[in-house]
Amino acid sequence: MKEFYTRSLTAIIYASAILFPLFIDEYLFYFIGFICSLILVFEFIKLIANYNHQFFSIDSGKSNLILYLTFPLYTSLFILSRNCEFLEYLFLLIIVLTNILLGVSLLKNKLFSFSILKNRFIGHFYLVGSLVIFFSMPNVFNTYNPLVVYSFLALIWISDSAAYVFGVNFGKRPLLKSVSPKKSMEGFVGGIIFSIILSILFYKYLNTEFFTLTQWVVLGLLTSCLGALGDLVQSQFKREAGVKDSGKWLPGHGGLYDRMDSIIFAAPFIYLTIKIFSYVS
Repeated sequence: MKEFYTRSLTAIIYASAILFPLFIDEYLFYFIGFICSLILVFEFIKLIANYNHQFFSIDSGKSNLILYLTFPLYTSLFILSRNCEFLEYLFLLIIVLTNILLGVSLLKNKLFSFSILKNRFIGHFYLVGSLVIFFSMPNVFNTYNPLVVYSFLALIWISDSAAYVFGVNFGKRPLLKSVSPKKSMEGFVGGIIFSIILSILFYKYLNTEFFTLTQWVVLGLLTSCLGALGDLVQSQFKREAGVKDSGKWLPGHGGLYDRMDSIIFAAPFIYLTIKIFSYVS
């Protein structure tokens, strides 16, 4: 019970740190996003460095520096690409395909080893690219609207919370035992149910006309499923690195990467889905 309260208090503080700037000021949100991204890149580098324990080697040092430098580069490229629809979709597709490859390799466990690719490929597209897309999400309709990000985060968080509660109380069948024995099918289903319920409530009561009821339900379903898969992908990284958490910033959760793993993985898919919905409409 103590762990539950610790996790809940940390989650409230963490959520406030993102939502407060999101609704207060556009550039404050981008600034917070930049700081969070630097922390996440650091945690990711430290995590994958545990594969061979050469975090401070000359070779890995160069790769790590390049990973840091690609964040502002990708940010600039994505902002510039917004003036060209083809480049924007190309950028999105590269990130989405990278995450699909990660998801498929996780489920099949035979395409490649995570440790082989390291940050030379995965870090640049999966982590850095996904972060750029997530913190660009308020402008997905070409005008700043915090409700888009709020809706996405709320669906992720309600799914995670429901999955945790259902898993603790009813979990019997492992979702993917080889990667994360504690995650259960019952928790996964519970997360989907509550995510869909919240998406329906958003359709009815959120002051926006972005999506139809069907589109809201699709977004709820996708967010829940992709968030769970993103959580498992990060669990695989930690499993190969031989660590429990990516950091110690957040009591009860571990590192910031532990808290944002679902968001990072799901964001490119949801952004692309929203763009498709907008185009169809």
